[in-house]
Amino acid sequence: MIFYYPVPSASIPAMNLGGRSTMRISGMGEKSVVVCLRRLSALVSILLASAVQAFPCDQPIMISNWSFCATANVSDEGGDADWKIVPAWTREKAISAYFGNDPRLLANHGLCNAKFHRVVLCQPGWQTGNPDECSYLVCSGYYSSLVGKEEREDYLRDHPTAQ
Repeated sequence: MIFYYPVPSASIPAMNLGGRSTMRISGMGEKSVVVCLRRLSALVSILLASAVQAFPCDQPIMISNWSFCATANVSDEGGDADWKIVPAWTREKAISAYFGNDPRLLANHGLCNAKFHRVVLCQPGWQTGNPDECSYLVCSGYYSSLVGKEEREDYLRDHPTAQ
């Protein structure tokens, strides 16, 4: 196979390669470059679009960024009243898909990362999940820090002079 790289200079005469002029070969190369660039730009746009979605662990896990999603107790009414007790940004389609668009589920079992707009559900039994999964890491880290904080507060209350 012969590879020909067109030179942009008009002073170089065109070569004849088996009945095909170099102009035709270079034109074909330009078309394939255009097609390649279009495919590359489509791939980049797909990657950028997927980065916009709300994956919980696409950022390093900082437990201090996570908190309970519920800002109040769940009401008996349900429906729109439940949406009032979770952050407004959780209504976005990309985020609400993670908890089935059920604000009560999010309020009862959800942890929210307001900084990066991420949610994780820590439903009963999460402790038996895969320790490598993001939701397990967030739930485990959050509840461990909560227990550690309570233990620290209990200790300081019982021993006020110790530091």
